[in-house]
Amino acid sequence: MDTANLETIAWRNVRSFTLFRMFFSARFYYPVYALLFLDYGLTLAQFGLLNGLWAVTIVLLEVPSGALADTVGRRNLLILAGICMLLEMFVLLLVPVGASGWLFGFFALNRVLSGAAEAAASGADEALVYDSLKAAGLEDRWGHVLERVQRDTSLAFFFAMMIGAAVYDPEMVNAVLQFVGAPFLVEQAQLVKLPIALTFFSGGIVFWMALRMREAPTGRALSVRATLAQSWRQTGAAARWIWATPLPFAIILAAMVIDSSVRQFLTLASEYWNVIELPIASYGLIGAGMSLMGLFVPRFARLLTEKSTPLKNFLLTGAAVFTGLLGLGLAVPIWGILPAILLYASIQLTGFFVSLYLNEAAPSEQRATVLSFRGLSTNFSYGAVSLLYSGLIVWIQSQAQGAAAQDAVFVDSLQYFAWYFAFTLFMVFVLYRLRFGKRKYQ
Repeated sequence: MDTANLETIAWRNVRSFTLFRMFFSARFYYPVYALLFLDYGLTLAQFGLLNGLWAVTIVLLEVPSGALADTVGRRNLLILAGICMLLEMFVLLLVPVGASGWLFGFFALNRVLSGAAEAAASGADEALVYDSLKAAGLEDRWGHVLERVQRDTSLAFFFAMMIGAAVYDPEMVNAVLQFVGAPFLVEQAQLVKLPIALTFFSGGIVFWMALRMREAPTGRALSVRATLAQSWRQTGAAARWIWATPLPFAIILAAMVIDSSVRQFLTLASEYWNVIELPIASYGLIGAGMSLMGLFVPRFARLLTEKSTPLKNFLLTGAAVFTGLLGLGLAVPIWGILPAILLYASIQLTGFFVSLYLNEAAPSEQRATVLSFRGLSTNFSYGAVSLLYSGLIVWIQSQAQGAAAQDAVFVDSLQYFAWYFAFTLFMVFVLYRLRFGKRKYQ
């Protein structure tokens, strides 16, 4: 194939990749995620179990999906991701709103499909586009491509958050209907599936973009079985290296503790906005505003890495997380948004620190696998915390005198977040001392 054709394929892949990422990542139900699940008729305990199931699915499929991408092809994995996204949304469109014996089963299927979509798309999209650029001799443009994709994805996320929250708010929707002279009004129950329907159409665009992509010849020779075995060997080697090396060991443990605690709140954020009496239409504005923190938090994080040590930076981040979680427990109307800002900033700081320190520490031949192991470990810890949260909800309800309102149970559960985090962070230091004694980070 001549160079001109390879360049045409490469830039076609870049355009398709950009739209694939935009519509796969920016989902219209994100600003009302927890609230939507609860409005369908699920309980808080079931919501926690479902998040755990989602994380476990990703953990179990992450390595096999990578092996399949390297053998049967990245494009095929992306097509599978698009199909899974369509199916996960179709399941929620199909299931009736309201508590029923089938409700949890439908949502469990949705979470498995969602986890499978995440695992199938993870890394395969970037690998396909990079290989096509490399085949055309354009690999030096990869940084510019990533910059554009991140910018456009952030823009798509902004609009998805705004639109998703607005179409879920009956006051906002009715105001628009009255403005255009519609002869009817809507209620909350009629809007529950609207963000899901919008995301279903997004899934159609994801699937279409996957079909448009073309792979460059890669000369793959290993079978699926051999590639899968090699992937597991590489993951095991990365785990042994982390276990034997002080700095990566500490970083992975700290990332697991911080990420799981903060992410547990982020999945519950819409229910938190509800109990601190914020209007539904503001949820998208809040989420979009928090995402804009990514414009300056990484710069602050870079300055911290230049002027301080990994230990001090993670202690600073841990203190911010603990303060934020303490503030959540107060559930102060309106002003309760302030501790949430600390948590959003903390998870962005953590992501920067972990990526920087692990990339610096990992040997070049193991770098990608070590970073993949980071994803496996944080998703595993998030799944475990989600299951613990479900148990906490059940325990709080069992201690209540009579039937406790769901909002009251939720507020009670917030009291435990900060102390759980403090305990697990303390255990990181204990485990490090037991493993390495007084050895310094290397």
